[in-house]
Amino acid sequence: MKKNNHWLNIYSVLVILNSISFTNISYAVEIPFAYSGDNNAANWGNLTPEWAECSGASIEARQSPVNIHHVKIDTSLKPLYLTTYPTDINIFNNGHTIEQEYEDTGSHIYFEGTEYELKQFHFHTLSEHAINKKRGAIEMHAVFNEPVNHKNLVMSVIYELGRRKNHFIQTLIDVGLPKKNGDSTESERHINLADGFTDTSSYYTYSGSLTTPPCTGNVTWVVLKKIAKLSWNQWVSFRDILGNNFRPLQEINGRTIRSTSRKHHEKHHH
Repeated sequence: MKKNNHWLNIYSVLVILNSISFTNISYAVEIPFAYSGDNNAANWGNLTPEWAECSGASIEARQSPVNIHHVKIDTSLKPLYLTTYPTDINIFNNGHTIEQEYEDTGSHIYFEGTEYELKQFHFHTLSEHAINKKRGAIEMHAVFNEPVNHKNLVMSVIYELGRRKNHFIQTLIDVGLPKKNGDSTESERHINLADGFTDTSSYYTYSGSLTTPPCTGNVTWVVLKKIAKLSWNQWVSFRDILGNNFRPLQEINGRTIRSTSRKHHEKHHH
């Protein structure tokens, strides 16, 4: 009898251990989202209650990205007060984008009375925002955070195809873009986000959201007016990895898109 009880106890322990490990696994698994198939952007809001904002169903929804068309000139908008420092290249593929970490460098932006700290930048192909319904080839998002009130500011640069290589983009390509989910590339080479920006005195700004789940609101968007350029081969390097990782355009719902008074690339803004 003792022997049977002994095996019974071992069996019980194994069952308990299995249930614990399975429980942990179930909590550790991330809910997948995608840009095509059943978990595409139209369904993000239904995948989990925490992502309800992604549905954008309310007429008060303030989601991103948007089509930038009707804008209001705001002469109070000044050139961006932006400070960035070089950082070691450390890019990774999280299954949705290619991202460069940029924390603890002291890089920051001061915008309309609030200072935000630079956290990371990443890429979307095609561009997420559209100018007069025209998308660019790539859009870079630089994500800043104000830690006390948990407010985010995202600076956006839209790229279109050109004849020459873009030096900033090429720096990332040269070290080797991480091709698969979970891949990363580290290098002692430095990169400075400022080299990826165009004219920081000329931009659009509006109140929106993150463009990926949980689609959190309270995001200040700053979209630079001047379009950057990259070569066809550079675009293909990103597109082959990212595919179409852009969210569909969201409704404006009465929001005002403000614009600095300086104008760039007028052909894109008529």
